[in-house]
Amino acid sequence: MMRNYQKAIQAWKDEIGSSKVESSREVTKKYTQNITEYETEPLVAILKPENRSELEKIVAVANQYHVPIYVVSTGKNWGLGSKIPITKGCALVILSFMNHIREVNEKYRYAIIEPGVTQKKLSDYLLKNTNLMLPSTGSAENTSIVGNLLDRGSVFFAHRYEFLTGLEVLLGNGKIVRTGFWHYFDVDETKKPIFFHPPGVGPDINGMFTQSNLGIVTAMVVRLKPRIPTTIVYGEFKEKSLVEFINTFIQLKEIKLINNWLMITNKNDPRTTVANQFNYTGDWSAIFNFYGTEEIKSLCTEKVKTKIGNLCDHLIFLNSEAEESLSHRYHSILQMLGNGIPSNYSIETMGEMNKFEFQNSEYEIDFYKKIPGFIAVTPAIPFESMVIKKVIYLVNQVSQEFNVTPFHNFVSIGEMALEGLFRVYFDREKQQEITNAHQWAKHLNRELEKIGIYPYRMSIKEMNHFSDRHNDPYWETIGGIKKLLDPNNIISPGNYCVENI
Repeated sequence: MMRNYQKAIQAWKDEIGSSKVESSREVTKKYTQNITEYETEPLVAILKPENRSELEKIVAVANQYHVPIYVVSTGKNWGLGSKIPITKGCALVILSFMNHIREVNEKYRYAIIEPGVTQKKLSDYLLKNTNLMLPSTGSAENTSIVGNLLDRGSVFFAHRYEFLTGLEVLLGNGKIVRTGFWHYFDVDETKKPIFFHPPGVGPDINGMFTQSNLGIVTAMVVRLKPRIPTTIVYGEFKEKSLVEFINTFIQLKEIKLINNWLMITNKNDPRTTVANQFNYTGDWSAIFNFYGTEEIKSLCTEKVKTKIGNLCDHLIFLNSEAEESLSHRYHSILQMLGNGIPSNYSIETMGEMNKFEFQNSEYEIDFYKKIPGFIAVTPAIPFESMVIKKVIYLVNQVSQEFNVTPFHNFVSIGEMALEGLFRVYFDREKQQEITNAHQWAKHLNRELEKIGIYPYRMSIKEMNHFSDRHNDPYWETIGGIKKLLDPNNIISPGNYCVENI
């Protein structure tokens, strides 16, 4: 069918107001800038709705004129494509102005939030008004909770996907669907829903709208947790101790002595390095935690010292509530994260790699060419030491082939799984470095696939490779659902789905 871009742009202006529609080449080109330096097609327009009603009008116009829309929350999907559409000819819809905290229920410990609610906004509200928290990512304050959770992003000291409790979704066919028991209250507005059992009754479709383009999430219910003191363990060790460290950690978590969460990182990572030493020296760091009464935490501390202390060059125990004299600035950030408080530490330290200092609080790193570019490969990896070691070897082997320096990061995403976050940084003004990084990511994904390791999250450049599989009943089923819910394929075509349905 023919797409009528100019009529669509004018209709959007008529429906939601000209101030919320940008179509000039100067503005649309700015929004295609991305820290990964992917080459992009021109955007049709930038649309910034402020509420669900305006978003419904955007979808109606998109259907009428067959102009697809690529929807992001705040567009901070750094290293994987930022806010760039997967297919050409899309208008970009940014939901950052849909930023209301609709409700916080302390009794049942949940919050109903819109896509533009940032980590900082919810954290500030909870700190001021409750004794509850939502675990935070280590990325930045102004990232979207909804956007991160929908892509199943990882957080500190917990598994964020487990906090998904309910969704309100606008479908491509114009209908609104609410998950769990929520939909029963649509017909009886005199009753107020409470969220205590996420699946509701019947098929649980919450997960269907994560890592998908089957609809636009306009509100999300997230479970909150009590903000209680935790002891954070930070250890440093040599690579030769990596396997034994992981095996010992698994033993301790299996007997429930410590929390089922672990992060392991090269010590030359921008967050943990000392004196900006970014070259790998064989040193690693690990972070985990445990809870309990003071007596229980004291016993856990002694047990961890006994089991892990001999493997570490340094082993530090941090109280999430205490003001302490800390040996590294990262430790105070970990204390904040233990209370669900986000920070901009990760991107600030990334800027330090090029001696770049942020001059304002926006931290729109896509727009700053002086910040190092980076690209990420993010596979799901079994929580097993020898598999992790094999993956590390493969990442290093591919990196040597493409003359790039990899940064390794592993973080728990479940009881039996880790997300690998492998990053390569590059000069955004040197084309050869950009090319090497892009080729590295593509080749590494292919090599990981050969040993049965598949993506946990996908970049916009990998979507088609992993989803356009002929005669794969899984992706055929996803395509069939897409065709039913979004018959004109106007919502984020190609995002975790075959491009042409």
